[in-house]
Amino acid sequence: MSLVSKFSEAAEWGIADIVSYFDERSDGVSERFHRAVDETVEMLCRSPKLVEQFRADLTGQIRFRTISGFSNYLIFYRQVDTVLEILRVLHGARDYEDMFE
Repeated sequence: MSLVSKFSEAAEWGIADIVSYFDERSDGVSERFHRAVDETVEMLCRSPKLVEQFRADLTGQIRFRTISGFSNYLIFYRQVDTVLEILRVLHGARDYEDMFE
């Protein structure tokens, strides 16, 4: 069963910030990043539990995966019924543990 993806506002802002950062520094990288996010989300919709679990709490199991081709960037998500909720998209060097409290 394939899930339907839904991006949170925080995830959309994170993607926009990263794309803006790439736009300022290198031609074409922002487009590749955006495609890589889409491809990674599509893969997660097919197999959401094949990656590392980040946290299990009252809001559900939060998992994360690196973005294909951009190993310094992470997608945090959880599955709710038939929906894959994309919670955040962040650089891996960020102190992301505090963002989920």
